[in-house]
Amino acid sequence: MNNTPPQEPHDTRGRILRAARKQFARNGYAGTRLDDIAVDVGIRRPSLFHHFKDKSTLYQAVWQQAMEEQDRQLTPYFEQPGTHPVELLHLATDAWVDYAFANPDFIYLSLYAVASGQSAEIPPETAIQTIDRWQKLIERGIKEGVFNPVPLVDCMSLIAGMTSFYLTTPNNNVPQLVGSYTGDRVLFANRLKLLLSTLLVKPQGDNVLPFRR
Repeated sequence: MNNTPPQEPHDTRGRILRAARKQFARNGYAGTRLDDIAVDVGIRRPSLFHHFKDKSTLYQAVWQQAMEEQDRQLTPYFEQPGTHPVELLHLATDAWVDYAFANPDFIYLSLYAVASGQSAEIPPETAIQTIDRWQKLIERGIKEGVFNPVPLVDCMSLIAGMTSFYLTTPNNNVPQLVGSYTGDRVLFANRLKLLLSTLLVKPQGDNVLPFRR
């Protein structure tokens, strides 16, 4: 007799989202099949439609969940009144790197979305929240005279581009990159903070604070 308690519907929905996230990150939107997601979850395809009406709805739900998780993890590092803007920049960058290294599927999910043009499916309100926090931090630093007036897109391109390249390039197999700081989260975070500081921070007095890791 099987004494395993039945799975609750909410738990099934969560398992579908986790399986779908891995599939979308591995194969992109076009290459992901609902049948494969159902197999990963251990349900039949018709059961999947009890929770999500179609593939597009499931894809949006995956993004919604991913961005909400990211926002919950990063927000506390931005909301620290009285903290120097440069220190906040370092704290937020450390938090982002921690998130990215712990959630590489999010990086692949993002790359596929941009490359395929599927980014239009991302719920805009979730994507805006995190970007808005970076923007407010940069605007505050500019207003206080410690940051250069660098466009937000330049900063986000550096953060996203460097992180994506680092986590998705097989550095150990590329001769020019062998011996780099591959796999070392702290060294990568420090390098990213150094480059962001070079781009943003005005070299005045004690504006350039030591990295705290």
